[in-house]
Amino acid sequence: MRFSKIISLFLHPVFMPTLALYLTLNLVESIRLVSAYYFTNLYMIVLVCTVALPLISVFFLIKNKLISSLEMADKKERSLPLLITGICISYGYYLLSNILSVSPILKSEIFGAMIIVFISSIVSRFWKISLHMLGIGGVAGVLFSLNFLYGGLLNEFILMVLLSGLLGVARINENAHNHPQVYIGFLIGFLIEVVAILFFQNHINNFNLSFLHSINTIY
Repeated sequence: MRFSKIISLFLHPVFMPTLALYLTLNLVESIRLVSAYYFTNLYMIVLVCTVALPLISVFFLIKNKLISSLEMADKKERSLPLLITGICISYGYYLLSNILSVSPILKSEIFGAMIIVFISSIVSRFWKISLHMLGIGGVAGVLFSLNFLYGGLLNEFILMVLLSGLLGVARINENAHNHPQVYIGFLIGFLIEVVAILFFQNHINNFNLSFLHSINTIY
């Protein structure tokens, strides 16, 4: 298997929401403390709604010959699976509404992922934008925003940008996309997460910090 194929597999967009969640919970102590009680539910629902259900739906579409393959090389095949994925993430967002209320950052992060998928569903009807770059661009946007708000994550952000560049080269080498599809995919994913997180940050001043103190006391 070619190296570019391996990179594309390991950095597949279906894994990006879970990766962003993992990085957020493990790199930002205040968010980890607030969310510690809900770790199991957070990971389970995010994995089911962003990985399991979308993959099941894709295999169902392949079996019924509504799309040709998992790669969805034809842009016309992408809109329906992406729409279904967006609905799955929306359902996960609904299931997590009570949990996410304790952390506006996580709430805005998952909301951003949902918006990225719905926008990609619309754009893919007309243009074969890189879904891989949309996904990893979103993760880079999360790290940029967390570094802006909390600091100390510059190295992690730079590493994610370098991984994004590596993935972009891999997608071009695989003849899956051209340069504009790669660059614009990354930029859209990045900007959506940055706007989503920094917008929600404006509402965090009303968050009850006593809850953080009580969680910190318990753990």
